[in-house]
Amino acid sequence: MDRKEYIEEFAALQHSLAKLKNASVLTESVKGENFVLSYLAKAQEDVNPKEISNILNVSSARIAVILKNMEKRELILRYQDPDSHRQTLVKILPAGMEKNLLVKETFAKSVSGLIDALGEEDFKQYMDLKRRVLSYYEEKQSGTKQSELEPSGKKELE
Repeated sequence: MDRKEYIEEFAALQHSLAKLKNASVLTESVKGENFVLSYLAKAQEDVNPKEISNILNVSSARIAVILKNMEKRELILRYQDPDSHRQTLVKILPAGMEKNLLVKETFAKSVSGLIDALGEEDFKQYMDLKRRVLSYYEEKQSGTKQSELEPSGKKELE
């Protein structure tokens, strides 16, 4: 298989995974509203929306829309910072904590099913590959030179 065929197959697999509801659980739990809930649940104190925007790497306008929708459903509360009246803070409400737990449980069941389907050894190998992919993109983003992406003895894709 040449590089072009690998690229086409990779794109087709990504597209197919994106269309599957059960597979989307793995990505949806770390995006948008679910990410915000998880972040707020872990935070030691209430959070400024700019912090969420920076962490998610999305515009403050997009975060404002997400927060507005979450506030309508009483998952979070936005309020004026008492120390700096020009700032807004966000806190998670009990309904938001419940939804966050449900998302975490659904995610855990999905990953557990994947471990069962692949077997522990293949799952470990899959995780190692994901770490390498993450490392590649982190280094690419930071502009540093990629250090040994492939393990020694492996032949580079043609």
